[in-house]
Amino acid sequence: MNTHAFALAAILIIGTTVVTAGPKTVILGNTEKYKNEVRFVSEAPLEKISGTAQEISGKFSIDLQNIGATSGSFTVPVRSMVTGSSSRDSHMYDSDWLDADTYKNITYNLKSVVIEKTDNSTPGRTVVTGTAKGDFSLHGVSKPLDAKVKITYLNESAQTRGIANGDLVLVNAEFSVPLKAHGVKGKGNIVGTKVGESISINAQLFGTSADH
Repeated sequence: MNTHAFALAAILIIGTTVVTAGPKTVILGNTEKYKNEVRFVSEAPLEKISGTAQEISGKFSIDLQNIGATSGSFTVPVRSMVTGSSSRDSHMYDSDWLDADTYKNITYNLKSVVIEKTDNSTPGRTVVTGTAKGDFSLHGVSKPLDAKVKITYLNESAQTRGIANGDLVLVNAEFSVPLKAHGVKGKGNIVGTKVGESISINAQLFGTSADH
């Protein structure tokens, strides 16, 4: 097959797996093995608060030949955030804090990925580490935000179909959110004393390229 014909065919053969070149749309979803989850931690002199959110939705477009152009959007409902204390959660949702009735969702719009390292030494598996670039919206205020990311892409195979159909993508992201920059000050302006000025976030995301 000459170079021109190969380009038109746009087929990559990895082991016994045939992968169509070009961008794939990956939609987040849970399986028995992989769950979408966000963990958040607030550390302050008076108290350390940690919690989780699991009602995460979103999708993104990724092309193994141009991972830097990866883009998409992710949403977390404010009321899906829990800290293990119902009274604390109620305060977190009210108008002095995240104001869940007015600003129901937290969103991240991914624009690109700056690649630091790519490992495709294992057939059918690509691992990328780098920095995600995008806009983070909280409390009605959107700000540019960078996140350290590790993306693991598994081409569909007999083994991966035991987990889910389609190509599988796992993303680990870590970043920090400055509360005051998003207009979150708390009752009595206690951000920075009882509540940390920034919230540390770790997101574990899982999605597939299968038809949904």
